[in-house]
Amino acid sequence: MSNKCKSWVWLYAKRHGDKAYCDLCTENENNEFCCIGGTTGSLGRHLKTIHSIKPPTTVTRRVVSGHEFVNSDILTSSTTTASSSESQSLEIDTPIPRKRRRTFINREDDKICNSEKTEQIHQALAKMIAVNQMPISFCSSEGFKQFMAVVEPNYKICKEGAIKSRMKVLRSSVTEIIKKKLRDSKSIACTSDCWSSLSQNSYITVTTHIIDDQWCPKSYTLTTHAMEESHTAVNLAHQLEDTFDKWEIGGKIMTVVTDNARNAINAVQLLTNISETYDVTCAAHSIQLAVNNGLEQDGITTLIQLSSKMVGHFKHSNVAKHALTKMQEQLGLTQQSLIQSCKTRWNSVYMMLDRLYANRCAVTNVLADRNTTNVSIAKKLEITESDWTKMETLIILLKPLQIVTTVFCAETHSPVSMVRPLLSKVIEKHLQLNKDDNEVVINFKQTVVSQLKERFKLNNLENIVSTRQVSSFFDPRYKDLEHEEIDVRENIRSKVKNLLIEMNTPDNREETNVCVQKNKGALEFLYGEEVRDINDASTQYHYYLAEPQLRYDFDPFEWWKSHEKKYPLIAELAKKYLSIPATSVSSERCFSTAGNVVTSKRNCLAPENVNMLVFLYQNRQLLL
Repeated sequence: MSNKCKSWVWLYAKRHGDKAYCDLCTENENNEFCCIGGTTGSLGRHLKTIHSIKPPTTVTRRVVSGHEFVNSDILTSSTTTASSSESQSLEIDTPIPRKRRRTFINREDDKICNSEKTEQIHQALAKMIAVNQMPISFCSSEGFKQFMAVVEPNYKICKEGAIKSRMKVLRSSVTEIIKKKLRDSKSIACTSDCWSSLSQNSYITVTTHIIDDQWCPKSYTLTTHAMEESHTAVNLAHQLEDTFDKWEIGGKIMTVVTDNARNAINAVQLLTNISETYDVTCAAHSIQLAVNNGLEQDGITTLIQLSSKMVGHFKHSNVAKHALTKMQEQLGLTQQSLIQSCKTRWNSVYMMLDRLYANRCAVTNVLADRNTTNVSIAKKLEITESDWTKMETLIILLKPLQIVTTVFCAETHSPVSMVRPLLSKVIEKHLQLNKDDNEVVINFKQTVVSQLKERFKLNNLENIVSTRQVSSFFDPRYKDLEHEEIDVRENIRSKVKNLLIEMNTPDNREETNVCVQKNKGALEFLYGEEVRDINDASTQYHYYLAEPQLRYDFDPFEWWKSHEKKYPLIAELAKKYLSIPATSVSSERCFSTAGNVVTSKRNCLAPENVNMLVFLYQNRQLLL
């Protein structure tokens, strides 16, 4: 019987005739080499087989009951069968390392998503749903489950009720933050508007606007709740007062900016404890009404209708749309689609005409191509050269009105102080009659100017100083009131003086002649006089009038931040009037958000959930 392959790690040998060899050895047909590793070849070390020769240094290893004993003189190993009793001595070329016992680390804790981590995921999911305007049911969707199976396989999916409860906690925390900021503010301006969802649920929204201690304008959405009553002035006023009481700001409201709807204007008039209720409607809505009246001419109306039909043709015909895109590419024009006008969208007529005229060549070429447009459609959509010329003129007339509306509706705070100065500049620079104006242009200019003066009370026929006029005085860009008539300027300044006198009471002012420096300086010692800050209202008023007017493109809030200590009483009034927004766009943006929440697939969403989702999204800057 041939020699067997032996080592201190048991190896399996196969018998072929009278020879034996290890599975892992390739050169042991003559028993010259042998693999010390197991069948997996984990150690992979080869030993030379020595027959009948005792090695000079040997190591005895024996395993008994799982324990390993080492003797430096004798090497013994167990045999596979009782018949083979011969032992082999192996000369060790290199020291044999001790076999380390394999230890298995218990990683069960790594597989478990503990309660703390689970709660963090729940809260992050609630924030994601609020910020991204996602449905609450997203937390139980199959896509989210598969996503979490990769990110955190042991995460237990949260149910809709649990996510909703965490979103309510988020709403409570945001509510407390807003309440604290409103408590710290001495004056608050609001906007309000109403809206109906796809499910015919009526909602009313209220937003607030303040200027904080650092002269940074801040805006917060308070509510977008359902209103089941009819939209009468009394019911609207009741809803507003309930909202003010709920948020504990009833005595701080400066004014409420609304659209030009008669019921909304009357509702503001019915409110108690409101400082300003005259001439505080939405400036953008008033401009749009004036423009619509100017466009109601036979020549202009026909052109707008024809332009709308042409845009509709390219919107509904895929062939015409792709042909227009190819033609724009061939002519080197920017590839952009045409814009359709909408009655409820401001400046949509201007945007439609402007985009159509910019693509005039591409549009006419597509309509002239009989492979794309047949003769009957081309005749219906044909625009004559005179119509193109009229369109160009209308674009020039509407552009300044579109720009001023965009300024009033900017994302950043646009104070009401800008309204009268900018409208006066538009009338003076862009709507004045010229000698070469045709009949259509003259009628448009006259109609729009007349409407603007009437709606914004630019003629001042009632001889009442409005909120917009007082606000312009406190804006360092328009403080000289150059846009007003001379007699009107004196009326505005007289009202400001009265406001300062009412404000300069012992309860609202600091001690007069308060020392600015507690310790005398060197120059003060030499002069022998104390440096005093005079807080008299009349003195502050005259010093403020002497200040140079700020350039129109500078930031008035930065100016007041650096001059607040110099004019503390005027600065307090400036905060009140400059916090009033020029438009009610902030409330209308809430309805755009609500439209993304109450979609056709989610039109049965409960009103309280709509209020919560809109509230969290509109105030998302407090969540991030």
